[in-house]
Amino acid sequence: MTTSTIMLIDDDLSVNYFHRRLITILNLTDDIHTFFNGKQALEGIMTVNKDSEPGKRVVIFLDLNMPLVNGWEFLEEFEKIKNQLHIHCNIHVISASLNPTDKEKAEKNPNVISYISKPLSKETLLHCFNV
Repeated sequence: MTTSTIMLIDDDLSVNYFHRRLITILNLTDDIHTFFNGKQALEGIMTVNKDSEPGKRVVIFLDLNMPLVNGWEFLEEFEKIKNQLHIHCNIHVISASLNPTDKEKAEKNPNVISYISKPLSKETLLHCFNV
């Protein structure tokens, strides 16, 4: 098991449940945080940052279409706060969007490691953790 923290940011309860179960079954971490919009997630990042050792890896799976603060707005706000963080965030955009522009935009964002079609799979998760 890694010592990483995982943040699931998605407004779909069933997707979060499925992803949480898969992460648990694969024994990737016990430290899973679920957020239903980008606003909650930004607050969560600050809390994890405050409660974690410097250099801790936080793997973030970010949906794009959410209420309040969507994935794109989350990325804009993350850019503003990332220099205040002592944790290391690996952001993977996950989406069911069929719009190729979303994938291109995500891949051009320097804070995004990859663009993944929903739902996450065992292979995708293991790849994200380099297991």
